[in-house]
Amino acid sequence: MKSEIVKDPRTARTSTDYWYEEAWKNAGKCVFCDLKDKYIIAEKDNVVLTVNLYQYLDGHLMVIPRRHIESLAETNQTEWQAIFYLLNLGVKRLHDQLKINDIYILDRPLSGFKTGKTVAHSHFHIIPYKPELVSWHYQEVTIHPEDLARKLR
Repeated sequence: MKSEIVKDPRTARTSTDYWYEEAWKNAGKCVFCDLKDKYIIAEKDNVVLTVNLYQYLDGHLMVIPRRHIESLAETNQTEWQAIFYLLNLGVKRLHDQLKINDIYILDRPLSGFKTGKTVAHSHFHIIPYKPELVSWHYQEVTIHPEDLARKLR
């Protein structure tokens, strides 16, 4: 039995995750390939800074390449420079307009479906920091930092 779905009229977020997940599955297209201009804040070299319709909290932005790519590894030099520029612009706008100083920048890899990624189109989240949003659970470290550096060189 599904929970009753109550949509917040100001956002696409609902009181349950069901509607959110179903929206992506039933769109019939990649929702990031069909971005609406009314939500876009800035664009540079076919990469956009946009609001997130499914916000985790107020001020949640995203940086999305217009070209359908599924992984950061697929970006070209121009796209990467635009992504970096727009990430910085988003952080600056949140600071200047909403007085938000602490920010998470989040990219989930293609295998991110295991970590909650719902759209197979590369994108970055710019999320205002709230301690209650994310809690870190430190794991046992088995590789000494010096050994890790040597191994990754």
